[in-house]
Amino acid sequence: MRKKNVVLSLVIGLMLLFITACGGGGQTNQSSTEPAKEGDQEQAAPSAEKQKVTIAQTTHGFLFAPIYVAEQKGFFADEGLDVEVIIAGGGSKVMAAVIGGSVEIGGTTLGNVMDAAEKGQDVQIFATLMNQYASNVVIRKEIAEEKGITENSSISEKINALKGLKIAITSPGSSSDKLVRYLLSMENINPDKDVQLVPLGKSEAVIPSFKQKQIDAFAFSSPTADMGVMNDGFMLINLSKGDIKELDGFLYTGLVAKKDKMESNPELFEKMTRAIAKAENFIKTDKAGSKEILKKSFEDIEANVFDIAFENNYPAFATSPIVTKEGYDMNISFEGIDVPYDQVVNNSFAEKVQQ
Repeated sequence: MRKKNVVLSLVIGLMLLFITACGGGGQTNQSSTEPAKEGDQEQAAPSAEKQKVTIAQTTHGFLFAPIYVAEQKGFFADEGLDVEVIIAGGGSKVMAAVIGGSVEIGGTTLGNVMDAAEKGQDVQIFATLMNQYASNVVIRKEIAEEKGITENSSISEKINALKGLKIAITSPGSSSDKLVRYLLSMENINPDKDVQLVPLGKSEAVIPSFKQKQIDAFAFSSPTADMGVMNDGFMLINLSKGDIKELDGFLYTGLVAKKDKMESNPELFEKMTRAIAKAENFIKTDKAGSKEILKKSFEDIEANVFDIAFENNYPAFATSPIVTKEGYDMNISFEGIDVPYDQVVNNSFAEKVQQ
């Protein structure tokens, strides 16, 4: 699996204009990354050659653990797939890439898929990756001490501690943005007046900004959250462990694609889903083995940070690619978007590979 940190600024900018257009029923030009049809593939290369597939992810983190396991265990290769991961730096950018056709598959939150579907885009989530809202909120330890916040403080006290702070998110409208706004709304704190939301894009920018005190807090997933704690941070709210009861069991991340791509090339999506299902079963049945494999995808973080992050996130890893109605309904309440389940969810591939 090849991984690139690519923002594709000009292309993404044009795509973002497209995604935000209400009712966007128009067709877009397909990128050269569109998977070739079987006939074209036979003419271009020998049948034994692996099919190249690009996945655009919001960030590099534990939210996408099954993808990393599928690569390291050879499950993608077993299905004849050569997978490349692009880090887009935000859910809206992932959706723009998927809708614009520059990638076949996106790795993002269900909320981003629902939002695009509500705007008239023909996109669906076809496999689950994370069954818990696994982003966490970290603030600088000195601020927690100044405000008298400890691990035993109430959720109300912890949320109120965010008032007046500079809080980092990935991008406006992203899942981290929505999470911060959701938490602040629980205490009637105005996110546009009472705090300063700072979009940093990629997770790699968070810890340097945190250490240099350019931000006071951030809402990111592991291992970024755990790295923050190791760098004079305080874990204010740990959603991975269900601190916010209203979001406990939340269906968080999954794989998304355009409907027409799934209809024109169902074999590709069946192969992808089968590889993910194998990875999720391996994670479920071999905790120690999956931990060792994931270490290879996070070699840039300290061993003790990885150990903490893995333990925090292990219960949240999906054990099946099936998108459940219960997890979907939690998103309706959180997102405020009531798009029909059958419109947004495609379980046909997950159901087939699990038969």
